[in-house]
Amino acid sequence: MKYLFRLVQLVVCTCMIMCTQNVVRAQIRTPERVVAGDSVRRSLRPQPVRELRADIDNILTTAEWSSSSVGVLVVALETGEVIYQRDADRYFTPASLQKLFTTGAALSTFGPEHRFVTSIYLDGSIQPNGEYDGNIIIRGDGDPSWSASFGQPVDTILDRIIDIIDAAGIRSIRGALIADDDVFDDEQYAPGWSWDDLAYAYAAQVGGLAIADNSVRISVIPPLSASDLPLVKVVPATDYVRVIPTLRVVDSSGPTTLEPYRDFRSNTIDVLGTIGLRGQTDTVTLSVSVENPTMYMLTLLRDGLMRRGIRARTALIDVDDWSEQLDYDRYRRIGDVRSPRLADIVTTINRRSHNLGAEMLLKHVGRAVTGEGSFPSGADAVRRWLRQMGISPTEQTIVDGSGLSRLNLCTPRQLVSLLASMHRSTSSASFRQSLAAPGEEGTLRRRLIDTRAQGAIRGKTGSMNNVSTLAGYVDTRDGEQWAFVIMLNNIVVPQTMSQNLQDLICMRLASFSRR
Repeated sequence: MKYLFRLVQLVVCTCMIMCTQNVVRAQIRTPERVVAGDSVRRSLRPQPVRELRADIDNILTTAEWSSSSVGVLVVALETGEVIYQRDADRYFTPASLQKLFTTGAALSTFGPEHRFVTSIYLDGSIQPNGEYDGNIIIRGDGDPSWSASFGQPVDTILDRIIDIIDAAGIRSIRGALIADDDVFDDEQYAPGWSWDDLAYAYAAQVGGLAIADNSVRISVIPPLSASDLPLVKVVPATDYVRVIPTLRVVDSSGPTTLEPYRDFRSNTIDVLGTIGLRGQTDTVTLSVSVENPTMYMLTLLRDGLMRRGIRARTALIDVDDWSEQLDYDRYRRIGDVRSPRLADIVTTINRRSHNLGAEMLLKHVGRAVTGEGSFPSGADAVRRWLRQMGISPTEQTIVDGSGLSRLNLCTPRQLVSLLASMHRSTSSASFRQSLAAPGEEGTLRRRLIDTRAQGAIRGKTGSMNNVSTLAGYVDTRDGEQWAFVIMLNNIVVPQTMSQNLQDLICMRLASFSRR
């Protein structure tokens, strides 16, 4: 009941702020463009800032947050003025705000126009009848975009590779399909990832070749009667995984609770739980990670070749299991598969909070800076980049690129410094555009709708058990640009209440005026 009461209070506060916005909108004309000297005049008007600080204090000073860690920092980007701060130098678990460090470093290291290139090589000869006697090598470049999440469905990627092989005149393969994923090391999980997460796609294994987010989608269609069994479908269709449904059918009023379990180092997936009798439109979908994504990609490629009519009853080999040293200078390169621009990849990572993409970028940055594509080298490279940007990473803990690890630690001030540095960088437009916006595709799609903040906020969300965070940029009513960070740790209230608190602060920031 107390959560319901507090939620009602938050809704009332929201309505009051929205009403205030409407009154101000009716009484005040559109603000003039900010010109040189405005910052001086702003500094002479402290009263609105004091009122803003009091309002945020009132939002935060409630019983629900008394036992939680709350850090907030708001800074004017033009002047560096600290608009509001609360525990800005305390360390917090950032959750997916960690992606801001990763994507900022990647844009600065490679540039927004960079593309990753996967190459296809032959080490044998093609006979006049189309029979190929030799191996086909797929040389990975750590491209995270081979999935529908990045607008590239699996069949589209496979067709691009198969088109290259087909155009070479190959009609049958007498040799092996070899996948070279050595652009990165073989460490698939970062320190601090929870064992409970590893079966899910958001904690997929990280490697130099990735496809379909290194996962499968298991759709469970409810039966129409208690005597029927649920229908289970796997996408993409493959025999690389084996799904064993152990489900109890309950009546339509009963709960549907499905959980996937994948044995460690196995692709046998048990789906356990209950499913209620409902229409087929009530399909339940689980996204489950796969073991050894490199072999998963080769399996899907072989199946695609067979469907195209190219005989490929051949061995599938991970480069780590190949006895010979690959010599690309001696091989014939027959084609490349190029990724979208890095700016577009970063947009998907930040807006959709794509963990696998962030981890692959972290390893890319590490490889570019230190020569080794690993979690530790990536973390070290990000720290070096932060120092170059004038941001002190002292005592900041970086162990992965996505924020899935609870070992990551940073302060609101370090995040605001990052946002300010990216605002001044040559990649400013790409970075800001990569952030989610209310009402648009991304993690803010259903938040801050029909408020002043809807057209004024660009942000990155973060959430995990007992953690809720939000950071980004806000344009005030006067046209000032501010960077803001709101970090909530050790929370025991529902995530919706944490998000409501963040939204109230964002609405207040967006409606701020010094006039």
